[in-house]
Amino acid sequence: MPSRTFYSCLAVISCIIMMILPVLGEEVNYPLNMTDSAGRNVTIVMPIERVIPINTNANEVVTMLKAVDKVVAVDADEAKKSEMPKEIKKKPTIGKWDNPDYEMIANIAMKGDTIVPDILLITYPEADKKYGAEPVAKALESFKNITVVGFKLSRPETMEEEIAKLGILLDRQKEADDYIEWYNGYKNKIEDAIRGKTPPKVYVETWNKGAGLGALPSIGRGSALYNQTKFAGGANICKDIAEMSPKVEWEWVTTQNPDVIVSLQSTDQIGWEKGPSQDSIMLEKVRNEILSRPGASAVSAVKKGKVYVVSGSQFYGLDSIVGIAYFAKMFYPDINLDPEQIYKEYLEHMDVKYPEGRILLYPEE
Repeated sequence: MPSRTFYSCLAVISCIIMMILPVLGEEVNYPLNMTDSAGRNVTIVMPIERVIPINTNANEVVTMLKAVDKVVAVDADEAKKSEMPKEIKKKPTIGKWDNPDYEMIANIAMKGDTIVPDILLITYPEADKKYGAEPVAKALESFKNITVVGFKLSRPETMEEEIAKLGILLDRQKEADDYIEWYNGYKNKIEDAIRGKTPPKVYVETWNKGAGLGALPSIGRGSALYNQTKFAGGANICKDIAEMSPKVEWEWVTTQNPDVIVSLQSTDQIGWEKGPSQDSIMLEKVRNEILSRPGASAVSAVKKGKVYVVSGSQFYGLDSIVGIAYFAKMFYPDINLDPEQIYKEYLEHMDVKYPEGRILLYPEE
């Protein structure tokens, strides 16, 4: 579990970052130089009036910061996501988030016969992925004047810095400050709830689409999900695996004898329909498949009944604090923490009504 000293260091770093960035209410001068999460120095020559967020995390941040009025296009997947407000769903689309239509982006960016440099495209920072900031910037290079930034927006250790920077870029510093205060309030509450507890060994299986027992998808050191399990007080059994998305053998998992097993499942809705329903049948089937694996009965998590299926949507993006709270509750069921209430508050910030009667964690604690 991260120590108080660790978080004190993060707090000092955050203070330094906030001292470097323009403070709340201070006028921002242009051209503005800023380093994104890909380590790219980006120059903004004039205030941003148009935004194209091309993934869910980016769409969440413009919504949270009340900058939807600046959005001129989004990736095609946003229309399917129930946690997205209707204003985002109505926007023109530029193709899939991981394979956008650059010609369409350029056409949307045009004002008359040229592209005015008041437009910002927000994507992920990964340099080794085609949807990362550097590859996207190169793909748009010939069109000129479309600024690209990459932000992860899911890691607890960098969330404050990223939101502060985007608050400046979008001229929404007050909204950024409000979100950071809310986010840090729950970050501190989670830290307080797990302080002094012995970290359980945790195995997380991610979006298993029928992978065989010799190649189960998990999370390795350095991934956002790994950092979230660590922040929530778990000891991930893949801590010595450098690869961020490793494939592991079930036999190896049993030798690690995890105390908690978590299966992340995808859904375009907010959780699943409560039973009896097709959703509840699916959840039971996913959990029972894990329980019936060879040697499972000898694993600590199975013996203690701590095998969970959870909606993966709240582990990425601005709602990742909700995912961290669910991790903490799975690791320490007796702590005074209500992940559902945190999610309700988050959705209120997003102007989305929380749907009652849904399952986000199965079996529910």
